[in-house]
Amino acid sequence: MEIKGSSQSSLMGIPIHKQICFTTGKSKYSEKIVKQQTKILKKFSPFLTMALEPGEEIWLAVKATSPMSLLEQMTIGWVIVYIKRCILIFTNKRILHFPTRANFSPKASLAQIRYGDIKEIKLSGFLGRTLKIEYQNGKKEKFSYLPSREFKKLKTLIPNLAIGVHPSEALSRHHLCPKCVTPLQKNVFSCPNCHLEFKNPKQAIRLSLIFPGGGYFYTGHPLMGIGDAIVETILLVMLVKVFFIAFSMSESFVALTGMIPVALALSVEKLITIYDTKHFIHEYIPVDKSVAAIGRG
Repeated sequence: MEIKGSSQSSLMGIPIHKQICFTTGKSKYSEKIVKQQTKILKKFSPFLTMALEPGEEIWLAVKATSPMSLLEQMTIGWVIVYIKRCILIFTNKRILHFPTRANFSPKASLAQIRYGDIKEIKLSGFLGRTLKIEYQNGKKEKFSYLPSREFKKLKTLIPNLAIGVHPSEALSRHHLCPKCVTPLQKNVFSCPNCHLEFKNPKQAIRLSLIFPGGGYFYTGHPLMGIGDAIVETILLVMLVKVFFIAFSMSESFVALTGMIPVALALSVEKLITIYDTKHFIHEYIPVDKSVAAIGRG
């Protein structure tokens, strides 16, 4: 698909290239696509109004699943597909990556992929519809579970992206402050411009160690926190029970050895919680809940 001059529409002040955004892969206008794209973009309009640069226009909004490690998939299980849901918004300058809740609503986390930071981008239909990106710094990421219609549309759109032109200092996907859209520094959990504070790994680890499910609650995953709290509480009760039984028996050493597998299981559960929450933290979650509420209107 050859992209010609801008043919803009406007949604809540957001510039949209309607001949791209509201058409099929064969460039046919579709009311169904208009409704679908409009529904997504309305949810993110507060962030988009603030984030879009001069001369930038929206080409396509795509539902997807954010990159995830194999260990994340193993420790969290199939639920990870819902936890890692996101929206990718393609513009004429970059891809805006919005990690979302399970219902694809915003959660005040924003990243960008400048087209100049991409070395190679391609679609794969093998074992599911995925978008594979290799960055200028050599890092590779994969966005999974793309809807069929948008997958077909991207096949015509990707050849028109300005890949490798004017790379940024980051050379890969990097997060932006959801309050002032300043690029954030890796592993620095405050905005260098507006000084917005983000939840940090030290606090996540501390809460994970002290309170059952504490790390999950801290990072905004209450259901996982409840599940983890139940498992950890059961293991703690078992550990205390075995401990007291040991001191009531004549052969206490034998009984104490029974604590080892329980203590080991509890340690593994704690380590899994710490691993998961450290990954969640890197979505840069604002401590200020009023910022997180911007996109919930």
